[in-house]
Amino acid sequence: MLLIYALLSYSPTSQIVVILAFAIIGAGLKYIDDAFDEDTFSKKKAILIAPIIVLIWICLSVFDSVSATILFSILFAVLLTGKIDNLIFKICSIVLILILFLTQMLSLLLLPLVILILMGVADEKGNDYVDNHATLKQVKFFFSYRFCMKMGVLSLCLLSLLPWLYLFAFLAHDGAYEAVRIVGKILVAHQRKKKSIGFCADALSPTVNE
Repeated sequence: MLLIYALLSYSPTSQIVVILAFAIIGAGLKYIDDAFDEDTFSKKKAILIAPIIVLIWICLSVFDSVSATILFSILFAVLLTGKIDNLIFKICSIVLILILFLTQMLSLLLLPLVILILMGVADEKGNDYVDNHATLKQVKFFFSYRFCMKMGVLSLCLLSLLPWLYLFAFLAHDGAYEAVRIVGKILVAHQRKKKSIGFCADALSPTVNE
């Protein structure tokens, strides 16, 4: 498998693969989330995507301790804040946690893990707050795009606790996540426009009496 080979080779190719893998995971998670929570995307496709995301996640985690630390900090943060809210995510979470224990907790980096979990929890709580309360635009932007964890990864890189590669990988994850969210919004707006045009056409069409 290309992913495993690249991770074992420690080459520039492996760095690109790590970044792409993070991006795929981010995009896949948002696709599944919006498919089940917002009905934006196909649920059938989301179900097919889920095991692929889990497989990529596991491959990264088993062969790369830093990737494992970042990815599982995301998982633990959403678990602690009760954000696992659909069946597919629950099944995926159970599988990932089982793998975590079966591999004897992988090789997670304890200090970065704790810091990133705390930053992730702050992001989730802050995001909930700005969704339900009037706040400054800067505060809303900060938590809407979950900057706590970004700052956490950046700080760990500055302190040489994580390689700089993983800042770019994490940004790729978040960038892909946001890209899918934007695509979803565009699709919803397009569907509403089509329905509106169809409704107007029906209303303007003359009634034919048989």
